[in-house]
Amino acid sequence: PVQGSSMFVYLSKKIAIPHNLALQVVAWNSAQGWIACGGESGLLKVLKLESSTEAPAKTAGAQSNLSMNQTLEGHQGNIMVITWNDNFRKLTTSDQNGLIIV
Repeated sequence: PVQGSSMFVYLSKKIAIPHNLALQVVAWNSAQGWIACGGESGLLKVLKLESSTEAPAKTAGAQSNLSMNQTLEGHQGNIMVITWNDNFRKLTTSDQNGLIIV
């Protein structure tokens, strides 16, 4: 973050989480609008947030939609780390068992 600047984001969307698993980590790729959520028992969801292009400037009332809501598989343990590589548009995740997936 740049010193002296602040950004506040409010997103209100209902997302189905199977079996009431708890979310533990969230990572946001603001440049491309991707959000990744990780939690218990290998829960990993990737969401694509599309902003309305109708308005010339982004305002508090701007509409946004989820164009993708994908559950990814591969982890068995709780997701501990999620990070985006903006340059290569890659998501890297790690779980409590030490498994790292790119």
